[in-house]
Amino acid sequence: MFQKSSICVEAEHIDETVIPTIPDSTLFGPTVKSESSGPAGGAAMADSPAEQTACVAAHCQDSVTERLCAFLSDRVSERVTLKELSCFLGYSEKYASDVFQRYMGLPFSKHLKQLRLDKATSMLLEERHTITKIAESVGFSDAFAFSHFFKRAVGCSPTEYRRQQLRQADMA
Repeated sequence: MFQKSSICVEAEHIDETVIPTIPDSTLFGPTVKSESSGPAGGAAMADSPAEQTACVAAHCQDSVTERLCAFLSDRVSERVTLKELSCFLGYSEKYASDVFQRYMGLPFSKHLKQLRLDKATSMLLEERHTITKIAESVGFSDAFAFSHFFKRAVGCSPTEYRRQQLRQADMA
């Protein structure tokens, strides 16, 4: 009757030991215990409930941030969408968007654009990469779309940026 999309099925195959799931309670007063917080876990227990909550919140936030970063870094060269992220997290698109902004500090689309821009600028410093190859590597279908994006974000074309950076490197 109901079939999961291939995106959802793919997300189920991620190794949960490396990328832990996000407990719903992390947004509304965490009550989830850390795996290492038991008596054999070796971690010291916090004294007050407030300290315990703060410790759990810090642990959950770190794992959430790591999980979100892993999801995006694996897909920076693809046309990743909020729908894919929501499926990956197992939440609605609105809730996944809220979770993303809370833990990453930026909306999903802005964070993705920044990741693509960072990767593109680092690749432009290496002359061996063509503009077309860089465009593909950061998730654009063609060099024109990438150049337009880059120029709006940086203020100059990728080729001009590369020339400026190489000139500065030669003078240093």
